[in-house]
Amino acid sequence: MKTPRVPLLVLFATSSLFTSLACANEASYAKILKERDAVLSQILTAREAHVAIGGGGEEAVASARLALYSFRRDTAPSKTEQLKQQELIVAYYEKKLAALKSRKASGIVGSEEVLLATDSLLQAQQVREELQLEAKKG
Repeated sequence: MKTPRVPLLVLFATSSLFTSLACANEASYAKILKERDAVLSQILTAREAHVAIGGGGEEAVASARLALYSFRRDTAPSKTEQLKQQELIVAYYEKKLAALKSRKASGIVGSEEVLLATDSLLQAQQVREELQLEAKKG
């Protein structure tokens, strides 16, 4: 049975086009990820510098740090790296909760703020546990 050459050529050209587009899209995606990581890092550095000279608040630094950690976790190429970033997030929330509990004991903050911080910590721990379970399943 003879196969017409034109349909084969069209099929080959189409598959080559899709392959090259996929490679171009992967390169474009990787470039965007790298650029976004750099931008988030610069935002964190700028906010830390602003706080160091007496401007801005720690909450702005914390927000930038969490955005960077979350981005890195969500784009990590491996479960190990995702867990590493999630551990940083959990550690941040543990530190924040401890500080709020201390401030509550002094009467500076109320119970609701401590409850909200506790919820954030529990949520971060939940994500960490989910990542650990996924890593065990392989």
